Amino acid sequence: MTFNSQVTGGDLMSWLVSLLAALLILSLFPKRSFTQEWVVSSYPLYKIWKELFPEEPIYLIQPPKGEFHFAEPRPKEWEKIKKAEFVIIVGSEPWAQRVYKITSPEKIFSLSRVGEKTQDPHLWFDLNRVERLLKEFLESSSLKKRPLYPTYLKRTEIFLGKLKHLRENFQELQKCPMKEFYSLGHSVFYYLFKDTVIKEIPLIKGHHHGEISSKKLRELLTFAKEKKIAKIVLTEREFIKHKSFFEREGLEVLEAWSGDYEAPGTFLELIENNLRVFKKLLQCP
Repeated sequence: MTFNSQVTGGDLMSWLVSLLAALLILSLFPKRSFTQEWVVSSYPLYKIWKELFPEEPIYLIQPPKGEFHFAEPRPKEWEKIKKAEFVIIVGSEPWAQRVYKITSPEKIFSLSRVGEKTQDPHLWFDLNRVERLLKEFLESSSLKKRPLYPTYLKRTEIFLGKLKHLRENFQELQKCPMKEFYSLGHSVFYYLFKDTVIKEIPLIKGHHHGEISSKKLRELLTFAKEKKIAKIVLTEREFIKHKSFFEREGLEVLEAWSGDYEAPGTFLELIENNLRVFKKLLQCP
C-alpha cells in the first residue's frame, strides 16, 4: 500500500487523531438498531414506556390534555400507526379495533384482549394487566435483537418488583376502618380495588365532558352534606377550578391521578401518591 508523496507523516497522524476523535464522539450517543417509531395510545402507557425504554423513538397518540374517552387519531397519526414498529394501546379506546385492521397483530400490544368487553376503560389501573403487557412486550423477537435489550430487561424487572409491592399495599387497604370513598367525578379507580371490599362511589354518573354548571355544583354539594361526607377525591380536571367551592363548605378535597392528564413523576410514583390519598380517604392509621 502506498500513499501520495504529498502526504506527510504529520498529516497522517493528524488524520488518525481526527478519525479517533470522531469515533469517540459517535460512541457517546445512544445507538438504535431501528429507526421506526413506537406508537403509544395513552398518557399512562407513555409514562411507562418512556421510563423503561427512553432510548427509543416513542410517539404519543393521546396528548396529556386530550380526552381519552372521545379523542380520535388524526390522519397523520393513523399513518404513524401503520408504519410503527410497535403499537401499544389500552384496548378500550373507541378506535382500538381499527388498529388491528391496518397493521400486523404481532406489532400490537394491548392491555385488553381483542374483542374483550371490559368493566371499566381505565385499564392502566389494573396492575396485573400492566405486568402481563410488559412481559409480553419483552418477548418480542424484534426487541430481543436490540443491543440494549439486557438493559431494558433489567429496568423492567425492577419496575415489576415495585409494581408488585404497590399491588400488595392496595390489598392492605381492606384493613382500613372505612370501606368506601366518594369521588368528585366519574368512576376511575375500579381496577385498583377490583379484588377488595372497598367501593368507589362517584358523584357523577357516567363520564362528564365539558364545563360544570353552577346548578350541578350545588346539587353535588347538597348530596355530600346529606350523606355527611367529610372527604372526597377529585378525579376530573374540570373540577379543579371548583375545588375551593367545596372546601369553603367544609369538605376536604384530595386529588388523585386519573391518568387522563399530565402530572410530574413516574407512573409508579403517581400510583404511590394515589395510595397515600386513599389511605387518608379510608382513614388508615
